[in-house]
Amino acid sequence: MGLSSVGKSSLVSLLQGRERPKERNPTVGLDIENSVLNGKKVNIWDFGGQERYHFMWQDFLRGAGLTVLVCDSTEDNIEKTKDIIKKFSRYMDTKIIAIANKQDLPGALKAKKVQKKLGIPTYGMSAIRLDLRDRMREILEYEIEKD
Repeated sequence: MGLSSVGKSSLVSLLQGRERPKERNPTVGLDIENSVLNGKKVNIWDFGGQERYHFMWQDFLRGAGLTVLVCDSTEDNIEKTKDIIKKFSRYMDTKIIAIANKQDLPGALKAKKVQKKLGIPTYGMSAIRLDLRDRMREILEYEIEKD
C-alpha cells in the first residue's frame, strides 16, 4: 500500500520478473497476483493509491501476513506516508515494513533516513531495475519468516 505513483505496481512487476510497462496506468481499486515466496503460494494485493480507494484499505489489511508500505523516498511523500501509518495502524494486525522506492532518482532519501522518519523497518529499492528482483524477493521472504 502507499500513495499514488510511488511504484507499488512496478514493485509487483519486479517481483514477478516482468518488465515495467512503458505506459503508467494507475491501479483501479485493487489488483491481486499470486506468487511463491519461501516455497509457499502467496497472494499479493496491490492497492490503488488514489485517495478515493483509501476507504477499502482497512478491510483488506485485516488478516494480511505482511503489510508493505511503499513511499517514493521524497521528504513530502514520507510525511504523507507517516499519515497513512497513523490512520491505518489500528487495522494492521500484522507486521509492517516500508519500501523506500525510487532510490535511483536524484535527491532520494536513503532507506536509513526514511526508516528513522517512519519508525518502521525500511528497505531501499528501485522498482525499475530488474537486477534487483532477487533482492526484492529476499526482503519479502525474510520479513515473512522473521518473528
